[in-house]
Amino acid sequence: MMEKLIITAAICGAEVTKDHNPNVPYTVEEIREEARKAYEAGASVIHLHVREDDGTPTQNRERFDACIKAIKESCPDVIIQPSTGGAVGMSADERLQPLELDPEMATLDCGTLNFGGDEIF
Repeated sequence: MMEKLIITAAICGAEVTKDHNPNVPYTVEEIREEARKAYEAGASVIHLHVREDDGTPTQNRERFDACIKAIKESCPDVIIQPSTGGAVGMSADERLQPLELDPEMATLDCGTLNFGGDEIF
């Protein structure tokens, strides 16, 4: 018998762009489609970063809300785990906006991260 497991799919990435991988979803519809594919492949959790349509990372509450609603329409029982990581240069208040949506699960970056260069996040 196979052991039970939980698969979490990080479908967007925080800093990866379409220049790195043309399959990175930016739009609400692209995010919905990638979440659906991951769900159908067995993922029960979607770790979610969101972007504006031009690919700019955002923690905007309304953008997260639109993406979460779109994913839930396609995958009603998937757990959506919004990231509070944001992007380099975002304030704590900006990064925490998705928590206002009362998600079932979320991530919290507790320590500093070094993305290279002189900036520590």
